[in-house]
Amino acid sequence: MVQTMIPKALRPMKFYFTTVYQEIWVGIALTAYTYYKISYGGKKSSGNKSSGSGHH
Repeated sequence: MVQTMIPKALRPMKFYFTTVYQEIWVGIALTAYTYYKISYGGKKSSGNKSSGSGHH
């Protein structure tokens, strides 16, 4: 009886989790991209700390 109820319960949960995780992965990607830009001499960070214009 429990085994027949599990797929019905998991179907909306699976949709919910895939949607939420998709948003989380987008957030992680944006955060990683921003961190990459700041770490490797983006326009906002001080490029003089590392070899800014030399590392083209």
